[in-house]
Parts: sequence; structure tokens; C-alpha cells
Amino acid sequence: MVVNDSVVYAELDDESVLLNLYSGIYFGLNDLGCNVWKQLEQGASEIAVVSRLLNEYDIDISQLQSDVAAFLDALELQGLVHVVER
Repeated sequence: MVVNDSVVYAELDDESVLLNLYSGIYFGLNDLGCNVWKQLEQGASEIAVVSRLLNEYDIDISQLQSDVAAFLDALELQGLVHVVER
């Protein structure tokens, strides 16, 4: 996944948001989503994101893989990222 160049990330008070400047899409992030987004901005792959999150959170790997995949699909659907390879 690659972050769309027209997306701006901001932390506002107690929430984090993404805004696609081209489409006007506004997307709120929870703490986990924020963590994933920051990794994507650094060029991390989906596999790398899952691996890093496993080290930070006490969560079942199957559930984490499913949640990360669903989150990335949602970001792609909203035009916030695009697939390079999966």
C-alpha cells in the first residue's frame, strides 16, 4: 500500500484524521488506525505492519491480520491509499 499524495494526516485534540484534499474525504482514526497509518507513511508493507503490531498489542494473529486487511481495504475504497503489491 502506498499513501495517496493528496492525503493529509492530522492529530486534533484526542483524535487523528485523514483528509483527501482532492476528493474531500474525511476519515477518522482510532489509536490502532493511527499506528497503522504512521507505518504506511514510512513505507511499511501490510506484513510488516502486522508484525510490528503483534509486538505492541496482545492480540490473536488471525484477528489482527483480518482487522488490518479490512482497514487497508477501507482506506483504499476511500482513495486514501492505493495498492502497489499485496
